[in-house]
Amino acid sequence: MDDSVRSEVGRIAPVEGLRGVAVLWVILFHCFVLRPDDPWMRLAAASPLAPFVRNGYLGVDLFFLISGFLLAMPWFVHEERRRPPPSIAGFYARRFWRIAPAYYVQIAFLFVVVLPMLRGVDYWRHDLWVYLYNFFAHALFLHNTTPLSSGSMAVNGALWTLSVEAQFYLLLPLTMPLIVRWPRAALLASLAVAAWWRVASQLGLDGLVRAELAMGRIWNWPEASVRYLLLHQLPGYLAHFALGIVLGRAWLRGRDRARSAWPFDLMGAAALLLLYWTLAIDGSLLGGWSWVLPVIALAAMLSWSASRPGALTSSILGRGPLAWVGRISYSAYLYHLPLLILANEFLVGTPAWLLIPLYLAATLSVAWISWRYVERPFLRRYAREREPTARAVTMANT
Repeated sequence: MDDSVRSEVGRIAPVEGLRGVAVLWVILFHCFVLRPDDPWMRLAAASPLAPFVRNGYLGVDLFFLISGFLLAMPWFVHEERRRPPPSIAGFYARRFWRIAPAYYVQIAFLFVVVLPMLRGVDYWRHDLWVYLYNFFAHALFLHNTTPLSSGSMAVNGALWTLSVEAQFYLLLPLTMPLIVRWPRAALLASLAVAAWWRVASQLGLDGLVRAELAMGRIWNWPEASVRYLLLHQLPGYLAHFALGIVLGRAWLRGRDRARSAWPFDLMGAAALLLLYWTLAIDGSLLGGWSWVLPVIALAAMLSWSASRPGALTSSILGRGPLAWVGRISYSAYLYHLPLLILANEFLVGTPAWLLIPLYLAATLSVAWISWRYVERPFLRRYAREREPTARAVTMANT
């Protein structure tokens, strides 16, 4: 039986548009980092929105919140309706067919197109074993485990988040029975683990650090690089996923209730103010806990977009350009960074004010092609293969 989010609760259109916001935010951030002298980026840096531009990596935090929000819902629905938990094997299969085909095509694009264009067609001759290691580490979603592969050969460093997502997918169905029973305790435990990990990755975990340094002795990895790598592992983001899960549970429980819009609008405005204040004014207010503030603000924005009654969020996020970008956001995320690196390398003669618009058009076009001819066909094929099984289960239960 199909236990996907859409089959259980339907399409939450504004959340799709929020995905569009997240991917555009990340793209803008990488443009700011890699093209700081671009006239568009100078304009952004001089605007009141500069704190958001400089901290566009938070789009990744928003993606993690959305993943937790959506993917845990079937377990809560089944618990609410007193049905058996969703199939673990079915969950893994859906996640694989959702992310792997487009991801593997993009990996082929890196090795067959991007690396030869940047380093010559015989690039592999210089460091054959490094590229082989990178190939298999990326194929297994383990490329975030060592500095040798975490930067994706300096051509698509954004891919580390796919490792974190894949590891979250492995963990989620195994822990959901406990989360369904004790959601608040699970959130507090996840927050404690994330906080501990973020401190330990900088001041402790000496055994792991020594192991990484020994593995990378030939490349002379600095300890700071190893600790930065450890900081960005799944334990450091457990609070993001858990907060998204708890928000998803709250959305399910309140989706059919009559509510006023103004409390949600007040919450959304307060979240924007908190985010701006944290990023622009006093980002270290809570010391080592300051990372929590943007996460709370983004979680409130997610709750506003999904739960606000009325047509406002549907009009802004549920249809139109942001909804379209949200639909292709996964492929846009996969391709945006290597395409930007190629644009910087090969479009040097392009008028400065024109390069970023051309780059954005190319990125969204490639993303649409990937969504249309890779993502969607594999998802439809998986759905067709599952349909006879779902019918058989339904008939057996009637």
